[in-house]
Formats: sequence, C-alpha cells, structure tokens
Amino acid sequence: MDVLRGSHRVHFVAAWVLCAVELLCLAATAPPLRWAAPAWLWAPTLGAIVLVFGTALVRSWSVRFLRRGSGFGLLRYLWLLPRGVRLCYAVAVCLIAIGLATAGDAAEVRNDESGHYWTKREPGSHGQKLVPVRIDANEYARRRGAEIRIFTGVPAAFAVIGSFLVLTAAQTAHGAADAADDPRESGRPRRRR
Repeated sequence: MDVLRGSHRVHFVAAWVLCAVELLCLAATAPPLRWAAPAWLWAPTLGAIVLVFGTALVRSWSVRFLRRGSGFGLLRYLWLLPRGVRLCYAVAVCLIAIGLATAGDAAEVRNDESGHYWTKREPGSHGQKLVPVRIDANEYARRRGAEIRIFTGVPAAFAVIGSFLVLTAAQTAHGAADAADDPRESGRPRRRR
C-alpha cells in the first residue's frame, strides 16, 4: 500500500497494534479459556485508542466522501482495498462481533472478603435500589470475563475504524499530492509559455 507514507504509516500501524492488543485481551476472556486479561494491559490501551481515534477523525476531515456522508463512496473505497487488507478488516470485525455477542450477561462484579457478588437494580418504595446478589467463583469469572470483553471489544472496534480513517486520509493526501505534481489532474488549465 504505497499511499501509507510517513506519519500516516505510523498512525495506521499504531491503530492495528492497539487493536491486536485489545483483541488478544478479548480472546483471553472468551468462554473456552476464561483467563483474566490484566487491567494494566487493556486499560492503558483503551486510552491510547482514544488518542489514535481522535487523531484519525481530525485527519479524515479532508476526505470528501466522509464529510458528505456518501455511503457509496465508502463502499467503493472498501472494494478497492487490496485483498489482504480487506481480509484483515473482515477478521477483526468478526472477532469483535463474536466477542461482544458472548458478553451478553456482563455485570459489574465485586470480590471482597465476604465473597463474590454483583449488584442488580430492583424497584423499591423510593425508586430503584441496588441489591447485592451472591455468586460462586465460576459465575464471578464468567461475568467478569464478559465485562472485560465489552471493555476490550468496543475499543478494538474504534481502533479498526481509526485505522480505516487513517487509510482514507492517506489516500486523499496521496491523491492530492499526485494532482499537484501533474497539472492535467488538478483541474486547472495549463498555461502556455
């Protein structure tokens, strides 16, 4: 992909590396494995993804079909990507979808000296009140894994979107540079001397 040059390339690679870290954390908590992804890994990565995505939004302001909201331009651009890049996007989106689909019973679980529990809202006489519900260690691990899959799947989705925005911004910048080099592409008539 020759359009990714300089800072666009660094930005694109950073988005995919952060996405890969989040996907590994998401996969670690998947139902067959049920390992606990450490918060020291996925929480700072979430903060870095916010920065990468915000910067990608700023960079993509120059992309015409994103500003105008044309879905056809977006689909056409997706179709023109190399097969390997499209495959990477498809795999990442499928992994994120599977991870978030298995996080349906996520709840904010707690673990203290009294045991494992989660809090649910129940209607009371003065509005809703929080009631602790005791659970065993297996249920705690299952609900905690589902909660982490949400905390890692959503940022991974934003990293994928951010990488795509960087790619479109790089394509626009590359196309603008080519148009400036070739007067026939710029739309202005050439002057004769």
